[in-house]
Amino acid sequence: MSLYLKKISNFTLTAYALLGEELDDFDWIPYEQNNPEQTKSSSNRNFHKSALKYKVMLIRKLETPQDYEACENTMREIWQFTERDVIPSHLLKPINDQGGLVLGAFEHDKMVGILVGFLAYYKGILHHHSHVTGVLNKYKGVGYKLKQKQREFALSQGLNLVTWTFDPLQSSNAYFNFAKLGVISNTYYRNYYGKMRDELNKGLASDRFLVEWWIRTKNVNQRVNGIFEQPTLDEALTHAEVANKTRKTGNMRKNVSYDLHLESEKILVEIPSDITTMKEKNMPLAQEWQDVTRTLFEHYFCTGYTACNVLSEIKEAERRTYYLLGRDIHENSED
Repeated sequence: MSLYLKKISNFTLTAYALLGEELDDFDWIPYEQNNPEQTKSSSNRNFHKSALKYKVMLIRKLETPQDYEACENTMREIWQFTERDVIPSHLLKPINDQGGLVLGAFEHDKMVGILVGFLAYYKGILHHHSHVTGVLNKYKGVGYKLKQKQREFALSQGLNLVTWTFDPLQSSNAYFNFAKLGVISNTYYRNYYGKMRDELNKGLASDRFLVEWWIRTKNVNQRVNGIFEQPTLDEALTHAEVANKTRKTGNMRKNVSYDLHLESEKILVEIPSDITTMKEKNMPLAQEWQDVTRTLFEHYFCTGYTACNVLSEIKEAERRTYYLLGRDIHENSED
């Protein structure tokens, strides 16, 4: 059966299929749940009744009290938040109405993803700060589209920068932020939120990177347009020194040494590829990883390095994940 698309220009009404396909600005995207590799129809740009049997993903700004209530419920479902941790409707609405952005991703009437951001001031720059972005597990590809809609929104306000914080040991988030979106970071916060109670964050101090997403740069535009050439780990290893040496012990990897005296133009810092499982099975080892990487990031950030990419590959049947740090990374350069 053919699929049909409806194109509309309103920013607040934009929908996407899953898995990060490039879909230009087409808005209603029917897709079959068990076959996400759908492509745009070239024969008809009208939304057809026959497409109603397919799932539809819609991304839009929240508008009604029911939307905000659904947003609260989606936060609970994504992060298993307690009532204390849920962002309440009476805060979400003024954020959305006063220059911020509260987006929902909907599969028909069910909200499956959210994004909340607001205007902020950092390094003397008015910018957009992204507070939370999350999607239900089976809809992970939607997270990329939420961030791209956030970028479009910030650009429409004449802004150059979007910031947010995240746990630098969460390797999948690290790869998403750096390799897919093109953020950079040279700011490390120790225990930024204090003790956290949700399942993802409990057990370790809430250390965070503050990442900077310079949304008009060549670095970001190449990723948006699908033309950025991600280096391989072998390529990076020929030009960079590794700051921490690790060894596999059982099913997990541990640090055996680290070096605070490197001066090469590029440095690699390894992190666990699955810190969540490590916390569940060996919390002391997870704590050791946080201690070592905290020391490395704080030192090299203070000596002029910036985290500019994340490389993650399977080597000898084991996934290995590294941050790439470089000198002279100019966040707002168009070069």
